[in-house]
Formats: sequence, C-alpha cells, structure tokens
Amino acid sequence: MTKRTSTAVTDPDAREKLRIAKALLGGYAAVSVLTLLAIAALSGDPDLVTGPVWVRGTILAAASLITFALGVSMARGSRSAYRRVRIIALAQVAAIVVIESIPGSFPVWFKVENGVCGTLLAIVVLLTLARTVRAAFAAR
Repeated sequence: MTKRTSTAVTDPDAREKLRIAKALLGGYAAVSVLTLLAIAALSGDPDLVTGPVWVRGTILAAASLITFALGVSMARGSRSAYRRVRIIALAQVAAIVVIESIPGSFPVWFKVENGVCGTLLAIVVLLTLARTVRAAFAAR
C-alpha cells in the first residue's frame, strides 16, 4: 500500500491562501533572480558587489526557484511540498534575520533586497500556518 501525499484542497479559504502563497513565492523567485542579474551587472564596483554578495545572491536565486516549485506543488495539494515549504520558508526567514542583523556584512542595497524577500517569505509562513490550510493537509 502506498502512502497518498496529495489531496484536493476543497476549502475555499485554504485554496485562496495557497494561491496567495504561491504568488508570493513567485515574487520571491523573481526578486532573487533579478538580484542575481543586478549583481552581475554591478560586479565591476567592489563597493556594491562583494564576494559574499555573489555567494549569497546565487544561493538565494537557486533556493527561491526550488521553493517556488515546491509552492506550485503545495498549491496543487501535495502534503510533502506543503511540509517542505513551511520548513524552508521559516528557515530562510531566520537566515535573513540573522544576516540583516550583522552590521556591515553586506551592502545596504543587498540588505534591502533580503528584507523584501524575508517579508514575502514571512507572509508565506503565516499563510501556511493558517488553520484552514493546516486542516487541508492534516493526515487522514
């Protein structure tokens, strides 16, 4: 017997919250990829683009695309994607808070971008913790 990991989300409120979460994850991916492009474009200025900016920007872009793909699966009813999105988004928010709190670790423009991404992800965390969404993915 195989374990069923997808279920149709029938509650209208849960479906709406998942739709919004997927859109926010898409926004997070777009901002992260655009930031990586900006890093490449500004790479001639060592005050704006440092080695750590390249590393963090590349990791964020890759992670955002993976998280968005999981968000699409979550919105379609995948329980495993739902669990992963909750864990990954929460971990990413925590990492962003730590990075934002270290003085001088990154240029201001990059910290602003991280703050935008952190805000989008924090909203995703709140949406996935909503009672109707949790109930939609509760084990049966």
